[in-house]
Amino acid sequence: MADYTVRPPMARAKGKQKNAFMRFLISVFPFKGDTAAEIIRKIVFIGAVVAFAITGGSLINDIYGEMKQMYIVTDRVESDKQGTLNLPQETIDKIKNEKPYIREDLMGLYAKNNDLVGWFNLGGNDKIIDYPVVQTDNNDKYLVTDFYGEPLKSGTLFVDYRCEFSENGDAPNFLVFYGHNTTSSLMFSKLTRYYYEKDNPDPNDDWTTSYIKKHPTVTFDTLAEEGTYKIFAVCLFNTEEQYGEVYNYLRRGRAFEDKDDFNNYILDIMDRSVLFTDVDLTYGDEIICLSTCYFPFGPKYENVRCAVFGRKVREGESPEVDASAVTRNYYWKSWQQAVDNKLATAYPKRLWDTSKLLSY
Repeated sequence: MADYTVRPPMARAKGKQKNAFMRFLISVFPFKGDTAAEIIRKIVFIGAVVAFAITGGSLINDIYGEMKQMYIVTDRVESDKQGTLNLPQETIDKIKNEKPYIREDLMGLYAKNNDLVGWFNLGGNDKIIDYPVVQTDNNDKYLVTDFYGEPLKSGTLFVDYRCEFSENGDAPNFLVFYGHNTTSSLMFSKLTRYYYEKDNPDPNDDWTTSYIKKHPTVTFDTLAEEGTYKIFAVCLFNTEEQYGEVYNYLRRGRAFEDKDDFNNYILDIMDRSVLFTDVDLTYGDEIICLSTCYFPFGPKYENVRCAVFGRKVREGESPEVDASAVTRNYYWKSWQQAVDNKLATAYPKRLWDTSKLLSY
């Protein structure tokens, strides 16, 4: 473990400071006695540093923003979440009058930002994803601001503004969440592991199914109640017509109107899912869609989204999922760009068991 102890001034030898500085100069700049290979290495390194200084301003800003999210905003959120008991009684009374159903563990955060609608978690105590969720009257603000409304490129997790919570705090039967996919794996970045677990996959398992077998559920606690959701589908979607089919998986935040509306949507999603589970679905279930960017064709192609779908555990139902029943779907319905680049094969026909859709 690194030692960050600050030594007393008298303990710092001036000679050692000078020697350390000289060692740094010698390691970076060409010096008499260096071999030809060492001189070339140093020149190349210096050139790279200069090029980075000229062109890397935006990258530096990105790194700073993500460090701020990890070490400043997250700590502040955790502190405010634990600070409910320190709220003035006047503030508590005001919040309870506005949101009589609010749970006490979220009251401290709500006092800081009235856009709060709940808390999302993947991984339980491991806190793989563990953030507050907000909602405002548009889908732009929290793309580039933190929970406290301050500019931040990694943004905040937020719910589509068209998804309407009821007067008693109940979520609609279809709820869309957005979060960035960042270079340092913040926000919703790790959702993409449900499609492809590039870090530490189980060597005895399929690359598509290994992550869901470890984490078959997520939680979203609203201001009113706790909620656990069983993941039933993972999809990739195209968002630009020039590359092929653009499927409206977001439904523009619209809740399900009736059984046919629900069934048709679930059928479409399962046709496009890269995996199958043993999670059954029926009209009346509450569905969440977790959406983030994905870059399977490289960073210049920003048209792909990775979406993870879950249904809320029903009253009286066990939250346990038979992870061993998860299988890969080799013939998911994709778009032309994905087929051309061999990300998917041409779609033959519906191959999944529709009996899992109980209301179908």
